[in-house]
Amino acid sequence: MDTPVPTRSTRDRPAKAPLSENAIVDAALAITQAEGLEAVTMRRVAAALDTGAASLYVYLSNRDDLLRAMMDRVAQTVPLAAPEAERWREQVHELLRGFRLALESWPGIANVLIGEAPATEGTLAGAENLFGILLAGGIAAQDAAWAVDILMLIVTATAAETDVRRAAGHTTEADRVHAVSRIRETFEQLPPDRFPLLVAHSSEMVSGVGDARFHFAIDTFLDGLAARSAQAAG
Repeated sequence: MDTPVPTRSTRDRPAKAPLSENAIVDAALAITQAEGLEAVTMRRVAAALDTGAASLYVYLSNRDDLLRAMMDRVAQTVPLAAPEAERWREQVHELLRGFRLALESWPGIANVLIGEAPATEGTLAGAENLFGILLAGGIAAQDAAWAVDILMLIVTATAAETDVRRAAGHTTEADRVHAVSRIRETFEQLPPDRFPLLVAHSSEMVSGVGDARFHFAIDTFLDGLAARSAQAAG
C-alpha cells in the first residue's frame, strides 16, 4: 500500500498580502520594469499576485484603467515646486526634466500619456504646477494653457524615443556612439547635389546628447512664449 504524501497545511503557508489597488499597481510596475509595458495584462498581474483576474476588476475596470493608475503613480514621484517669478524658466526645466526621467524609468509608460489629456491626480497636479509656473513668469493665460499641452508633448515624445532605443538594445554609451556614427555616415553619403546642407552639416545634425537637445527644445519654446508676452505687454 502506497504511503500517502503529506500535504502542507494552509496554516504553514505565508499569508498573502491583502489585495488592493496599490498592490495591483505595484505588481504591474514590477512587470513593466522586468518585461515592458506590453507584458502588463490583467491576467499576468493577477498571476503575480497569486489570485484570479476577476479579483482585480473589483479595484480597476480594465487594463486601460490599470495603465492610468500606473501613470498616476509615476507622475506622483515628480517633485513639484511653488512658482517663483524670478526663476520661472529654471522651474519649468526642472519640472519637465523630472517628468521625462520619471517616464523613462518605466519602459513604455510614456505611451499612456500620448493622446490623452491629464486625468489622474498625479498628472493633473503636474499640469497645475506647470500652468502656475508659466503664469508666474508673465505668460498670458491662453498661451500658458496651450504651452502646458505642447511642453508635455515634448516630454512624452522624448521619453517615447528613449523607449524605442531601449527596445532596439541601444542602452549603453557605446550603443549611442555607434548609432550617432551610423546616422552621420548616412548624411555624409547622401547625394550632395540633392542634399547639400545635410551633407555639409552632418556633424551638426547628430551633435548633442539627449539632455542637451531636450533642454534646447524647451528653451526655444520658452523663448517664443516670453517674446509673445513682451510684445503683448508693449
